[in-house]
Amino acid sequence: MKCYLINLDRSSDRLKWFAGNADALGVDLVRVAAIDGRTIPPAEKQHCLKASSGRYAMGPGEIGCFLSHRAAWLAVSAAPDQWAFVAEDDVHFSSNAKTLFDTSDWFPPDADIVKAETHGQKTDVNMVTAGHVEGYQLRLLRSLHRGSGGYFVNRKAAGRLLELSQNRCEPADELLFNPNLGVADRLKIYQLDPAPCIQDFLLSDQAVGFESLLELDRAENADIDPARRKYHGLQKFEREGWRVLKIIRRLILRLTGVSVFKVIPFDTNPGN
Repeated sequence: MKCYLINLDRSSDRLKWFAGNADALGVDLVRVAAIDGRTIPPAEKQHCLKASSGRYAMGPGEIGCFLSHRAAWLAVSAAPDQWAFVAEDDVHFSSNAKTLFDTSDWFPPDADIVKAETHGQKTDVNMVTAGHVEGYQLRLLRSLHRGSGGYFVNRKAAGRLLELSQNRCEPADELLFNPNLGVADRLKIYQLDPAPCIQDFLLSDQAVGFESLLELDRAENADIDPARRKYHGLQKFEREGWRVLKIIRRLILRLTGVSVFKVIPFDTNPGN
């Protein structure tokens, strides 16, 4: 199976590190030249900002990350393989992950995307599993689970992602895994449990020490983050109403045994 690695030209150290890990996994590595947000022409940047929902701070790094994932989807959709893996270059894999790349027989027949990463946050997943493969369970993902560091995507879904994101510009992980943005809710997305990969900055004793360039970008643009905006009057009432409805929906799903709200653990057999 091919692994489409998103990597900045200036991050040759990460490329070398990831290539060694890819050899251990037995994957065919295809480098996707990441788009450096610092070099995006002002006109293109303004176009991206106008295409944003306004829910998130879209700094240069965030825009570049989004466009880089679109470049990966384009490459996947143009290739003959039914399934591929898209990765960011600071992702660690469990030693057990190799079996996931050996065959595509384990994917649920209706799956568009299978998220392989955990971000250490609680998320809603189906209580009943949709299958399993070598120690990993497959659960339908029902709510936002951040992180776009590693996910399997089929060729057809990659084409749909390109189509659905054509006039949008959002953080890549929000667009992929937030059903409230109108993209993820149109796709069938599963979560591997436990997760076979995790980004370096979320590790502790096993971390290489790569700085998360995207987290740095988010920190630099925190002052323009819409999440920090104070709402008043009708807007505040509307936001609170939606928040309460989400809590009620989550509670109903949990009480009826449909879903479970949990942290997806990282597989404890790290391979790098």
